[in-house]
Amino acid sequence: MEDKVAILQQRLKELFSRFLGQPVVVAYSGGKDSTFLLHNVLVLLEKMRSNPLVVVYADTLVENPLIHQHAMEFLEKVKAYCEDAGIDARILIAQPEVRNTFWVNVIGKGYPMPNHWFRWCQNKLKIQPMKKILEGFSEGILLVAVRTQESVARKKSLSRRLNGMELEKNHLRVFAPIFDFTEEDIWEFLTQNRSPWGEDYSKVINLYKAARGECPLIPEESSGKNGCGSRFGCWVCTVVKEDKTLKNQAQGSEVLKRLYEFRNWMAEFSLDPQNRLPFRRNGKPAINKKGMLSFQARKEILKRLQELEKQTKMQIISTEEIEEIKRIWEEDKRRFSKLLPPP
Repeated sequence: MEDKVAILQQRLKELFSRFLGQPVVVAYSGGKDSTFLLHNVLVLLEKMRSNPLVVVYADTLVENPLIHQHAMEFLEKVKAYCEDAGIDARILIAQPEVRNTFWVNVIGKGYPMPNHWFRWCQNKLKIQPMKKILEGFSEGILLVAVRTQESVARKKSLSRRLNGMELEKNHLRVFAPIFDFTEEDIWEFLTQNRSPWGEDYSKVINLYKAARGECPLIPEESSGKNGCGSRFGCWVCTVVKEDKTLKNQAQGSEVLKRLYEFRNWMAEFSLDPQNRLPFRRNGKPAINKKGMLSFQARKEILKRLQELEKQTKMQIISTEEIEEIKRIWEEDKRRFSKLLPPP
C-alpha cells in the first residue's frame, strides 16, 4: 500500500507542478474515496505550497442526514487545518437554486419521483450547481475521486474516457488520480492512517458500518460482495428500488426511520395512476396517461412533508421553496386550464 500511495503522491506532485499556481479543485462528497483523495492532496500541498486549494461539496439539500453532517464537520476541520498549515484554501458548497430544488420539482412542478428512465434529479440537483461554481474558474484543475473498480458500469465508462488519468479537457482539466485504486486500498489506508490534523478516520468508517448493517470492514468483503457494499446519496432517492443504506441506518434512529418510511410512501404514492395527470409539463399526452402529479397529489405530499418536519423536528423544506411551489401552482392552473379535468 505504501508503494501505491507513493505513486499517487508522485502523480499529484507532477500535476501541481504542471499547473503551478493554478487552483486545485477537489470534489468532496464525504465518502471514503473523496476523503482519501483530499487527505493526500492536503499532505502534499502543505509541503509544496504550489497551488491554491478549493474543496467543492455538492449539497442537494436532500442529502443523507448522517453523511451531510459528517461532511460539514469534516470540511470545517479541513478549513481550520489549512489556516494553521498556511495552505491557501477555500471551501465552496454547491446547492441548487430554489426553482430547481427537489421539493420544488416534485411538489411544485409535479415531477414524478426519479427512476432509471427519468433521472431528472442528477442534472438539477448536482450537475447544474457544480457547473455554476466551476464556471467561476478561468484556469485550474479538477480532481475527482472516481475508480474503475467501483462497478462494472463505471469501469466501462471510465475506460472510454480516461487518457492516462485525465477525464476531460475544458476550461478546467479534469483528472482522476485514484482511478486504479481498489476499495481494499482505500480502506487499508483509512484504517491505518490519521487525518492531516491527527484524528483517526473512525467516523467515516463507522458511517459505512452503519450503512452496511454493521458489516465488518474485512478487505475481501468490502468490494460490495456478500451484500456489504453501500453508497451514500439523497435520502429521497428512488432510482434504487430499495435504499438499503437508509434502511440500515434507520435501525438506530427514529428520525431516519421516519425519513425512510416517508421515502417509501412517496415512491408508491407517485406511481399510483390516480395521483397523475394524463399529460406532461409540455402539454403533450403522457405514456399510459401517467404524466405529472395532480394538484391534489402535490398538496398531499406537502401536507405530509410538513407533518414529517414536526415529527422529526427537522427543517426539510424552506420557506422560499414553499413560496415558489405556491407560485408554480397558480401558474400551472392558468397554463393547463384547458387540459385539467373539471373540479
